[in-house]
Amino acid sequence: MSNVEDRVISAVLQDKQVHVLMQANVDSLFKTHADIWNFIKDYVSQNSAVPPTHLVIEKFRDFQPIADVGSTKHHLDELREHYLNESLRTILKSSANDLQNGKPVEALNTIISQTADLKKSTADIRDLDVVDIDDAIAYFNHVRELNEQGNLGIKTGLKGFDDYLPSGIAPGNFGILLAYPAIGKSWLALFLAVQAWKNNRKPLFISLEMSESEVRNRAYTIMGEGRFSHRKLSSGELDLEEFERWGKKYFDNKQSFQIISNDGIGDVTPAVLRGKIDQYKPDIVFVDYIQLMQSNTRTDNEVVKIKNISRELKILAISEQVPIIAIASATPDDASDMYSVPTLGQVAWSKQLSYDADWVLALGRAANSDVIEAAMRKNRNGALGEFLVLTDFDHGRFKTKDFDDDL
Repeated sequence: MSNVEDRVISAVLQDKQVHVLMQANVDSLFKTHADIWNFIKDYVSQNSAVPPTHLVIEKFRDFQPIADVGSTKHHLDELREHYLNESLRTILKSSANDLQNGKPVEALNTIISQTADLKKSTADIRDLDVVDIDDAIAYFNHVRELNEQGNLGIKTGLKGFDDYLPSGIAPGNFGILLAYPAIGKSWLALFLAVQAWKNNRKPLFISLEMSESEVRNRAYTIMGEGRFSHRKLSSGELDLEEFERWGKKYFDNKQSFQIISNDGIGDVTPAVLRGKIDQYKPDIVFVDYIQLMQSNTRTDNEVVKIKNISRELKILAISEQVPIIAIASATPDDASDMYSVPTLGQVAWSKQLSYDADWVLALGRAANSDVIEAAMRKNRNGALGEFLVLTDFDHGRFKTKDFDDDL
């Protein structure tokens, strides 16, 4: 068991994915390394960062981290499996002793009570009794701790957006950015991806209308926070030596940020996306945009296709416990109005998207305006409402704008 715990601790110190463990509530899974795990949790709580490896070694002289150990998520699954195996052996042994001593009722009660507790510790999906107040209290304490430490969901730093999702973009969420063409929804989606990356989360951005290099230019523009002009980056007008110095410093010890286009992998289906999630283990996924995807079951009927994709992405987000944000186009009631904020009923091809989504953020922007009007049209985890985003696409700047300011 200690070797499994070694690997989990080593992995989280290397890939910094502490939120994977925090969200899984793993306290009961650690036996030999509980003191190290508690130290890491306390350090994260006080410093909002995973402690450096050398600090852990200094604190715990008998701990020797394993190099190139792999991802935290992989070893968490391994830890759960070993914990389940060992705990079941202990439960069965105790029950067998009761049976040998002529205590069948005690043996049955042991199996029932201890396996119920074991299921709570190891299962991703479990039954829940509403009247179990102890379980509810433990859950709310856990959620509060995660929220206080910034590990419950992914915050974007965009105040208007975060106000409507107070717990952040949570694992398993399926979100939609809805707009007519040329509003800026791809830019905004990439901005959200960059903010997740800045918070030490690993984004996966699927672009079905731009090449991966075009998306990367936009990402650099946003990351530069005014340092770069997107127009100049796209034409190669930059000081390469200065760019190299910036890049080596800026990307040092940072998470990967994968961009995938369909130029290299053909049709993108939810099944293909599942494979990419398994390959890169992202913390959040963006799809730009959903109408250009193919469903797992090929069909020439666009309504059926989008309906299938919607359900498949929803199931994928839940089963992989990773948030998926998809861009969706809207169909206007009046073809002359391509600037206003669309309603849920204007989702192109299939309203199934609005049914399956946990939240839908609709976007609009007047011609030649630098202000995006955003409206949360659906929100299972917060309120509905509107906010404004002041944009500077050429320099990758996005910030919430006060309604009292002149548009």
